[in-house]
Parts: sequence; C-alpha cells; structure tokens
Amino acid sequence: MSSESTNKSEKRPIYHYVIGIIFLAAVLLVCVFSPPITRSIDRVAGDGHGGNTPISTIGEMGKLHTKVSLDDNFALMLQKAAMDDKRVILTEVNEAFAAPNSMLDLFLESFHNGDNITYLLDHLIIVAMDQKAFEKCKSVHRHCYLHEQLAGDLSSEKAYLSKDYLDLVWSKVRLWQFILEQGYSFLFTDADAMWFRDPFRHISIYADLTLATDVFYGNPEDHNNMPNTGLVFAKPTKKNIEVLKYWREARKRFPTTNEQTVYDKIKHELVSKFQLKVQYVSTAYWGNFCQPQKDFSKLATFHACCRSGLTIKLDHIKSVIEEWKMYKSIYLKS
Repeated sequence: MSSESTNKSEKRPIYHYVIGIIFLAAVLLVCVFSPPITRSIDRVAGDGHGGNTPISTIGEMGKLHTKVSLDDNFALMLQKAAMDDKRVILTEVNEAFAAPNSMLDLFLESFHNGDNITYLLDHLIIVAMDQKAFEKCKSVHRHCYLHEQLAGDLSSEKAYLSKDYLDLVWSKVRLWQFILEQGYSFLFTDADAMWFRDPFRHISIYADLTLATDVFYGNPEDHNNMPNTGLVFAKPTKKNIEVLKYWREARKRFPTTNEQTVYDKIKHELVSKFQLKVQYVSTAYWGNFCQPQKDFSKLATFHACCRSGLTIKLDHIKSVIEEWKMYKSIYLKS
C-alpha cells in the first residue's frame, strides 16, 4: 500500500469525528430553541364543519387553549365518573350559581331528596367556569373540572344574550363534542333543573339526540316541539359528532343568538343533512315553568327555565322543591 493511501486512512477518523460533533451541536440547538408542544382542548373539537373533516382539526371559534395536562385530567375524569356503559352526567356552574345557598346547593340536594337517585351523583361531572365555582365544587362533590377561559369574566350572573352569556352557553356545546369524541355518551343538565327521578328512563333507544322541550305538542318526533337544551342526551356516534360541528359552525350565521335558538333554527337542516333522529321529551316528565305540569307521580326533573334572573329562579324553584318533598312524604314513604 502506498504512503499516500496510508495517510488518508489515518486522517479519515479525525474527519468523521469533527462531522459528528457538528451534527450533535445542531441537534442540541434545535431542542433548546424549539417552542414547547401544547394542545388545545379544541384539538378534538373539530372545525365546526360537517362532512368528512378530520376530527383533529383545530376550531376557529372559542378555543379553550387548555394545556395537555388539563385535557388528560378531563379525559381521566370521564373515565372515573362514567357508568359501566360509558354514560356520564354533566352540568356547568359559575360563581353566581355556586354561591352558598344558590343553585348548585339546590341541584345537589335534589338528588338526595329524589326517589332513590343519590347514586347518580357518582356519575356527575360539574364543570366550573371560574376559580371560585371550582373551589366550591371541590368542597361538595367528587368530580369537578375547571373550564378555563382566556377572555371574559364568566363568574357573575350574565344578562340574557350578552356576549359573556353567549360564551357561557356555547361553551357547553364544545364540551359535548369533546365528550363524544372520547367515546362517552352524556346527559347534560342545567344546574337549575332539579332531579326527582332518573331521567334516563325517558330516553328512547332509537334516538340519536334527545332534548327537553319548552312546549311539548304530544308527539316526541315532532320538530314543531319547542326544544330546550337544558337537558340533552347524545350517543358517541360519528353522526352526532358531525351534528355538533355543524351546530357550532351555525353560530357564525346567528352571532347574537344562543345555542338553543340556533338549534331551533337549523333543526330541519340537521335532520335533512345527517338523517338525525331526535326525541323531544314531554314536559310531563322533564318539566319546566314554560309549560308547567306538576304531576309528581310522573316528573323526573323540573327546570327553572322561563324565569328571568337568578333570584326569581331560586324563589320559584324552591317552591317546586317543597311541593315535591310534600308529595314524597305522603306517597313515597320508605
């Protein structure tokens, strides 16, 4: 072998060593200066469109910007709170509803005063819209989740159709979609809906979506019934996920309108586009002040809708609770 060849073979390892050092330095620089990876809870909430849009698309409206740890905490909470068939119960409260002797106290008490439904509390997740509501929730209940918002103060009582009010009511639709995409069905209940019996008994197996009504006209499949989104049940199907995307996207068409009114405006579109099967529950079972029926032998829940203002809601719903207690003491003696 020539001396030139020998010199090349001796220099080659040094050359490779220098290249290796440069490569490692570049990798370290990338790792140090790259931004941290986080995700929004809307990562699984879609972009609001129907069709074949991937469910991993980040939505444009009302992003929660919740970090990965909170996403995982909520998913873990769903797992812990779910029934054997992966059903959960969900409600939302802010500071006004969670204040002492306010609506949250009455709501939780209704399960204890109901007809053998205390066990359902094990499957209830309370979503707190602010820190004070979260602290109150943790003091009285097992499953509490802080739903963080970047904009707006959602702690106080909100004027009907104000921007904060609309953000508050639309936030629940976003959470519904997240829950379905985790593979769980849910029964959402407003916290001003008192529970006397198990409302699941009035949910039909055929329906994709089940809603309460402000006014019920006799036929549970009649879309002329006036819907109320204070009680909503949905199954974790691809169809329902697409329906919720479409529903959320429709907010852009009606920007000053709440989610209930928007649903009423687009319900025929949903049926036509998605072949959605909807059940509207009679006010005889899921009652309210809009079409009050107080046959306590039938009532499962009673909602303080069609009453404006928290003080008025509290006064009126307390009277219904007292009527229920009297009925129970006479007819449901243990």
